[in-house]
Amino acid sequence: MNTKHKITAIAFVVAASLSMGAMAKGGGGPNPNPTPTPPQQGWSSASVSDAQISLYNSVDNLGTENNAAVNSSLDGGSGNAGVNVVAGDTNQQANALAISTADADANFVFGTEASVGVLQVNAGNQLLNQDVTNNASVDSVANGYSGNLGLNVAAGAFNQQKNDAAIANASEAHYADASIEVLQVAVGGSTINGVDVDSLGAVATGWKPGPKPTPTPSRNLDVENNASMVSSLNGFSGNAGVNIAAGGANQQSNTLAIASGCTGCP
Repeated sequence: MNTKHKITAIAFVVAASLSMGAMAKGGGGPNPNPTPTPPQQGWSSASVSDAQISLYNSVDNLGTENNAAVNSSLDGGSGNAGVNVVAGDTNQQANALAISTADADANFVFGTEASVGVLQVNAGNQLLNQDVTNNASVDSVANGYSGNLGLNVAAGAFNQQKNDAAIANASEAHYADASIEVLQVAVGGSTINGVDVDSLGAVATGWKPGPKPTPTPSRNLDVENNASMVSSLNGFSGNAGVNIAAGGANQQSNTLAIASGCTGCP
């Protein structure tokens, strides 16, 4: 009767390898519509399996400003909320929730399971920042909120963020299981923060400089990354997953797994 859909670490690595090879050859990524498991009598199951893959992209930011902000939102709200706010290039964000309940009155008398499997791959990407400002902020958000909240805010490039929740409730059943498995892979990326005066002049005036040696980045000068959270989640009740990122190639994840079984089951 066990129909778990967990994605193991080995399966994650295999999936990453296959996906990277397929996309490098021009093929597609993982199947976005997996074949659902047929329902079984006496069993309740909810599952989420997703993949976020960012491969071999190139971003040049010269004199660029990226701002992502959430202000005065979700105050006094209730229930489940997923919020994604992004500024920049090739950012990946997601919120996932799987809920499964089993109740004798609903003819689910054996058990329940909720599972979430996540794969994030960030590989072979190139990011060049010159005189760039990235700001990501959350200000006065979700005060007095009640329930489950997933909030992602990112400014920059190649950021990956994820909020997951798996909840299984078997108040009248014999089995409850909630599980989350997450793998984040960042391989072979390159980030350069610096200033190329000739390039900035070309952007401002349209002048194209002649051939010259590749400039040496200047120790992160004139690149500013700011991430802030101010006066938010005051009086919050429940589960909150918040990710705020400014810059490049950040990976963040919040996970929650809750299983509640009956107390009087034999």
